[in-house]
Amino acid sequence: MTSLTGADVLLKCLRAQGVRAVFGMPGTQNVGLYDAFHRSGDGIAHYLIRHEQGATMLANGFARASGDVGIAFTVPGPGAANAATGILDALTDCIPVLLVVGGYDRPFAKRDRTKMFHGLDQAAFFKPLARYFGRPATVDDIPRIVTEAFEAMFAGRPGPAVIELPPDLAIEPVGREISPPPAVPKLVERPVKRTEIISPASAIRRMRRPVVLVGADCVIANASDEVRRLAERLQAPVVYGRRGKGVIPDDHPLVAGFTRSKRAVRLLESADGVIAIGVRFTQIDMLNWTIRLPENLVQFDRDPRELGREYPISTGFAGSLAPALRAVCDELEWLLPDVDAEWSHMAHAEHEAWNAEPAIPILSQIRRALPADGIVSVDITAAGYNCFDRFPVPGPRSMIYPCHSVSLGFAFPAAIGAKIAAPERPVVSLSGDGGFVMGCFELGTAVEHRVGVVAVVVKDHCLSAIKGSQVQAFQGRSIDVQMQSPDFVTLAHSFGAYGISTGDIEALPRLIEEGLQRPGPTVIEVRMHDRVDEMISVIPWLHGE
Repeated sequence: MTSLTGADVLLKCLRAQGVRAVFGMPGTQNVGLYDAFHRSGDGIAHYLIRHEQGATMLANGFARASGDVGIAFTVPGPGAANAATGILDALTDCIPVLLVVGGYDRPFAKRDRTKMFHGLDQAAFFKPLARYFGRPATVDDIPRIVTEAFEAMFAGRPGPAVIELPPDLAIEPVGREISPPPAVPKLVERPVKRTEIISPASAIRRMRRPVVLVGADCVIANASDEVRRLAERLQAPVVYGRRGKGVIPDDHPLVAGFTRSKRAVRLLESADGVIAIGVRFTQIDMLNWTIRLPENLVQFDRDPRELGREYPISTGFAGSLAPALRAVCDELEWLLPDVDAEWSHMAHAEHEAWNAEPAIPILSQIRRALPADGIVSVDITAAGYNCFDRFPVPGPRSMIYPCHSVSLGFAFPAAIGAKIAAPERPVVSLSGDGGFVMGCFELGTAVEHRVGVVAVVVKDHCLSAIKGSQVQAFQGRSIDVQMQSPDFVTLAHSFGAYGISTGDIEALPRLIEEGLQRPGPTVIEVRMHDRVDEMISVIPWLHGE
């Protein structure tokens, strides 16, 4: 009987944290970890990826759909560098992703890493990319380092972490029982004192034209119901940043859409007060921070470092969002602000005008086919840029997008991870041909595990958004944006997936619905090579949002 090893201890610790899926690839420096997985990996499913970037992107989609940690295993050096794109995305979008990467044998600790096999100083490499980097030196270090990694991933807003496991430690026999640490809670709420919310409540009472501005942390902090209650109490329009889409369902009559839309900018700049909840005020969301906000800006955030960091605030609260918002609503119970009735009427009118805007090709067909509980994973593509404002969702964790790292090739691997996290939910990805070829290798993973995702691929033989920006900036000139794309039907069949091609976007709803019934992946190629100018014409950031 094989004795337990350091790798067995690591797996036991991951199981104790509730880990149920791993995305990765075995190699020389992590074979001990994979042998332990073979012997003692009960309770954790493993999904073999085709490219290490796919490992962290599948893990990323898994985490976005579930709220749980997504786990990736890779070798060091080039494996870690390939995986870094998904770690960067997890950092900028605040997603809990853990990369467990192979390392070097401990006797070589003082050697120059550039002289070593797969040489890379991973601690230095991941320092700006991860919330935490840990390298156990002994078996006894492993439980502590796993705990520290999970604590770092859920400290305030979520984020990524990296554990480097030395190969010799992975295979080191363990002669005694080592108990795994208790699970790290994803959310710790602390009580809120009335004195902490008197100032924010007083500032809100002074607002006659309030706007509620929401970010993704409202979902992570389980505060969506409280946000809705506050907005309804004030009859205030609700706008959201990229990661805040779905905090309140888009069909709610107070929701006015994405911050960069003209209607949202108009509301924000006409308001006499803004209540920002779980918002990071990022460059993309705030139009390079050119959107003007009123002096009476009240900010609620779990991270005290965010208060007033990007915009000056009149007052704020740092701490648990849900209890703070409940306390504020209770304060407002006996003395509501004197909200301008005309303002509330305008909020409802903006919502109705938003609903009446023309449909966006491809997006509207996907929306018609995707059930209410479905998830759409969107890549960096012409139609996809409109998803924040023009793809209605019924609630949180319904749309996946690499919002701030903006990683081309993200949508399809993330969709596979999302479907694995939530197998009962229909999942559709949307990519251009340029993005899909960067992640299509993971068709192999989806086929092997019969992951029933539907990939919609817009085939226009063009990097359309880049062409549009070149033409606009350089007197009609463009270069190296036309591209040769594969026959995606043949590509799908070569992996063992189902593939179909159409030039009729009105056929998309039926093709998607049929694909969602299949047990494995479906690739739908949408031929749009003769409609490039039309696709460029709907890119919002090329046309003043």
